[in-house]
Amino acid sequence: MQRILLRALTPLLLCMMAAFSSACTMPPPGTAIQPCTDEAAYGARLFDERPRIAVATAYAPEFSVLLPSLEGAEEYQIHGVSYWTGELGGQPVVLFMTGVSVVNATMNTQRLLDDFNITDIVVSGVAGGADPSLSIGDVIVPARWAKYDETTYLRETVPGVFTAPFPGVRPLVPPYGFIGTRGVRVTTTNDPTPAPRLWFEVNSDLLAIASTASAKAELKRCDTDNLCLPTEPSFHFGGSGVSGSVFMDNADYRNYLHETFDAQVIEMETAAIAMVAYSNDVPFIAFRSVSDLAGGGTATQNEIRAFEHLAARNSAALVIAFMEHFPK
Repeated sequence: MQRILLRALTPLLLCMMAAFSSACTMPPPGTAIQPCTDEAAYGARLFDERPRIAVATAYAPEFSVLLPSLEGAEEYQIHGVSYWTGELGGQPVVLFMTGVSVVNATMNTQRLLDDFNITDIVVSGVAGGADPSLSIGDVIVPARWAKYDETTYLRETVPGVFTAPFPGVRPLVPPYGFIGTRGVRVTTTNDPTPAPRLWFEVNSDLLAIASTASAKAELKRCDTDNLCLPTEPSFHFGGSGVSGSVFMDNADYRNYLHETFDAQVIEMETAAIAMVAYSNDVPFIAFRSVSDLAGGGTATQNEIRAFEHLAARNSAALVIAFMEHFPK
């Protein structure tokens, strides 16, 4: 509560001090937000004081299926990124696109937390399947996330033997040849000492709400063009998700990620969002619907173009049911 009050009052005081020079302005929704010229004021902005749940998507197909359900939508633009406030399933939210890949996801999620009063973060979208037992259209809610490409390229000391030069860069899981995944050093709101982490856990309370809400979420088998899946999609809770700055379309590496990380799905943003949430002490959860089997399944071409919109709608269905079941 103290942090929220400080964040809310600080920009007002700084803007009053800068009023005569117009150094800090807060435009109404629907206009681009101009950064304050005063660096301290810029770092302390809070444009919407109402506590809200953030709903993060990566790109247009994931975002566009949720926007029509956003009631009372108002748009803020911050450095070219649109953040939409309103109500979704009866809950006050901020809906936005992070942009594709971990750098965009990290940057624009932190901007969100700097500029809005966020209580929880929900991620919605599509992903490549890592577990071959999953089907396209299934919605996966992993219990934890890791960034698999935070790596050390190991030195080959003798043919076929790879080692790390010192402990700080040693892999935390069995490597894939000379590529070994290591942790990210992260500070938090309550602990300024960097500590290495591989896994970022989903909030258990949010996971329980999602599990209950799934009974009310209707998953689609056919898209609007009547392209239908061979089986009815279903929900899967638990296991792991992994993210990286890689469009993963290699079957051998997919199998490695599934076997080594217990990865259910592979994509490019969620672990970065999870890291930002962890650092800021904000509860987090992610819903990912399978759009294709990463690296290819039995189809003659990658299925993502055929099924990404259906998968995005299935993930969005759980988001809305989740909001409807979220405590008021």
